[in-house]
Amino acid sequence: MSTNPAPAGDSTLREVREAARRQAQAFPIGLVVAGSVVVAVGMIALFTLLDYRFHQDPHRIVKVLLGLAGIGAILSQPIIGLTALPIVTPFLSWMPRIPIPGVNVLNILLFAVFGVWAVGRMMRQEDVFRPSRLGVVIGLLFGLTALSIVRGGAFPTGYGYHVGEAVWALVRCSMTYAVYFIGLAMVRGERARRRMAWAIALGLLAEAVVTILYGRNGKGQRALGSFGQPNELGAFLSMFTAYTAALLFGTRRWIGKLILAGAVVLGSVGVLLSVSRGAFLALAVAVLYVGLRSSRILTLALVAVLLTSPLWAPDYVVDRVTGSRVESEDDEAKLEGSAQIRIDTWHAIGQVVTNHPLDGVGFNGLMDVLPETGQELGVEVKDTSHNTYLRFLAEMGLFGLLLFIALLVRCVQMSEAAMRAARSRFDRQLALGFSAATIALALSCLFGDRFFSILITGNFFMLGALVNDALLDRPGAAA
Repeated sequence: MSTNPAPAGDSTLREVREAARRQAQAFPIGLVVAGSVVVAVGMIALFTLLDYRFHQDPHRIVKVLLGLAGIGAILSQPIIGLTALPIVTPFLSWMPRIPIPGVNVLNILLFAVFGVWAVGRMMRQEDVFRPSRLGVVIGLLFGLTALSIVRGGAFPTGYGYHVGEAVWALVRCSMTYAVYFIGLAMVRGERARRRMAWAIALGLLAEAVVTILYGRNGKGQRALGSFGQPNELGAFLSMFTAYTAALLFGTRRWIGKLILAGAVVLGSVGVLLSVSRGAFLALAVAVLYVGLRSSRILTLALVAVLLTSPLWAPDYVVDRVTGSRVESEDDEAKLEGSAQIRIDTWHAIGQVVTNHPLDGVGFNGLMDVLPETGQELGVEVKDTSHNTYLRFLAEMGLFGLLLFIALLVRCVQMSEAAMRAARSRFDRQLALGFSAATIALALSCLFGDRFFSILITGNFFMLGALVNDALLDRPGAAA
């Protein structure tokens, strides 16, 4: 006869649930009222303190109260915060500044949402993290970046190297990677994928509307949107306009198609307002790729739009595209000033790479090396690379560049695998949209330093998490 306790049956579980319900029903209503009064008094005290002690403007106080209410809702329902993340990410520059290096509102939101969700999973003895398709490459890239900081600090190039700034820059970059791992952990199943896919599209729609409302309000009459920088704005809009165009062909309901089509149109208008040549190219190639793999009608329409662009494109767009060369006083064609500085910058980077082809100068060290190198060569240069590939090569050497390219290739490979394994039209177009966004990112990186900004790549890695989840959700996939 066994002395081990018998396993709890259904009747025992029902008894436990009933006991919990009775305990909750017996909770004194007086304590509930008292707790509510304490919370209300605390809010009034906070309002008074901000108003009379710190002399805050009323609109700031209202924002604080709304923020506290939002945090409360997010902590009670983490999925609300995760869904809001892709929508608020482009507007990070509008959020209050936190005087702690490497910490911002988006980071706090991200880890608060994940922390509450993970604690609940662990208490239920459920898994938290899942197998990732991009994890190895991201881990190697992060490790090489950290190693390059050690190299830069231990063996400076002679121009100086700020280890502290490089470390905080790495912390900020790691938040971008964290979006992928946290998204993959929390987004599980088709319903969650659809919700987050729509949130990413709504993030594009919100940014496009803001860009159009502000118009060309920046230097040189170029749109800034919420980014404050036209080229970064153009990179974001081109990536997720292409993604949304792909998602349009995976949505069945006409109202959904109408919303996504509106987002594509407004996103394209935003790209034109940014007057970013890199964004023009990235958008055209990525959307054409979507058309070739989704719709002949879209492909023909895009080709017609491109061929007739000299007839309908605004003058400022035509001038931007054709203005890379200007006539000098002696009628000799020369490069436009901004293009000339960019070419000189790349020439200076070439000199840096020649001196440090394998080890580089250390992550975030190019800003110190470039001005000095430019002086040696007698040319005017920028303080940034204006090319992500050259930045990897100059700061982390040949291995850094190869790892970055490997990450982009891995993203496309994961998209292709997800398209082949897709069980629904929506999942196929979701994967295609990620591939199109990867193409747009790869092209945008030719014209500027686009990879390390969470405003640009935060939603990109969230999209990668959705595609990874689709692969894990297929029959026979590893848990």
